[in-house]
Amino acid sequence: MTPAELAAGVAGACVATAIALFVGGRRSASNGRPVAAPASSWTRRLHRAWVATGDPARPQADRRRRALAWAVAGVVVWALSGWPVAGLATTVAGLWLPWLLGSTRVVRERIEKLEALEGWCRRMADTLTGGGAIGLAQAIVTTAPRVDEPIAPAVHTLARRIRDGAGSQSSDHAAALREFADAVDDRTGDVVAAALLLALHQQSGGIAGVLRQLADGVARDVRARRDIEAARAESRQSIRILLIIQAALLVLMGVVPSFAAPYGTPVGQVVMAVLLSASALLLVWMRRLAIGRTAPRFFGVSALPGERGAS
Repeated sequence: MTPAELAAGVAGACVATAIALFVGGRRSASNGRPVAAPASSWTRRLHRAWVATGDPARPQADRRRRALAWAVAGVVVWALSGWPVAGLATTVAGLWLPWLLGSTRVVRERIEKLEALEGWCRRMADTLTGGGAIGLAQAIVTTAPRVDEPIAPAVHTLARRIRDGAGSQSSDHAAALREFADAVDDRTGDVVAAALLLALHQQSGGIAGVLRQLADGVARDVRARRDIEAARAESRQSIRILLIIQAALLVLMGVVPSFAAPYGTPVGQVVMAVLLSASALLLVWMRRLAIGRTAPRFFGVSALPGERGAS
């Protein structure tokens, strides 16, 4: 294979990737609203790859412009270095490196969400004990304005539905709490939502004590997760140092042509592709280890048997 043929092949792959990303981005939103992931296996993977390129909350037009900018940057690197693999690696790193190194943020957001859940349970217990509310339903409505930000939208929606459906059947409360559990999207949130549903149904005198026990359980979960994150911090720092060293070596090879001459051949480009792919797979593996497998949920609209079968 001549260098011209290799370059043409990589260029075709870049064009195909760009088209796939744009199609995936257009399928993932309609008028700024998320839609269900495509049904086929290939399109589901494409959808997940597009979601990983940036914050799903950002406008799709901004994300497409960002993808196009990194594609142009990859072409520039290719033109300056003469290495198509380096150009493709630049585009891939620019789009997906924040996601690969974002496990700390994901875990921190989970912990902050649980801390907010703990504080809300304690506020409801204090409101019931201090006489600021008559019954759990009123406690939910009363404490909603003082909920911490990570779960504030979910609690506000729950409080509004309970307030609007005052005196309604328990099935309405169940639907509202299932949607609340889906908004929290954590097994601990399922435990809290299920306990609130039972308390709303029974309306016993020990609800405040149950809420405090829930808050204590969530606090123990938060402490355990923080301890795990502290133990993982050193490994994350080591990975960052290795990435910095690898990036410096790539820059050095681009600056010193004689040092990087072997990579200018087709075989050298294949070797570079293998090494960079191995680094990318290592980062994916480290992200999965850092985030871990989420515990299976048991409460919520998505946990209903009919919903699981349809998904």
